[in-house]
Amino acid sequence: MKQKLFIILVIIIGYSNLGTAQEITMFQGFWGNSYYQDDNKISCSQVETLMLEDKEASQLWKKSKKHRTIAYVAVGVEIGFLIWQLNSESNGESQIIPLIGVLGSGIVGIGFSLSSNNLRKKSILKYNNNKDIGTINLGPTYNGLGMVYSF
Repeated sequence: MKQKLFIILVIIIGYSNLGTAQEITMFQGFWGNSYYQDDNKISCSQVETLMLEDKEASQLWKKSKKHRTIAYVAVGVEIGFLIWQLNSESNGESQIIPLIGVLGSGIVGIGFSLSSNNLRKKSILKYNNNKDIGTINLGPTYNGLGMVYSF
């Protein structure tokens, strides 16, 4: 009797390692990123909620948000320098400092935007790698109490 239970337990544990969680994928589009969990499209806020479940993925996701904020601030500064440059042009003043400001803030904005997208990809990959392991728990099933495989 004990041998049969041991064999069944080994089979259940072996089978539990075959399952995988629903993976999140990110596709870059013209108007922004699209996120999918298997075949279902999910919003960015839902992805953020899922990322907060995993400590490592959460750190990367938060860093990505910081880089995205810096990129938006750099774009705002670039617009300010561009307005200054156009105003200097119409007044006949030197345009060197505003031009340097436009170019510098543009480079910073592009760099942090690319870094933010890269960190989002790493966060999703980290989340997917950490969620590949399924767990077996004793819990409620549709027919009563039993072994529940969750991932």
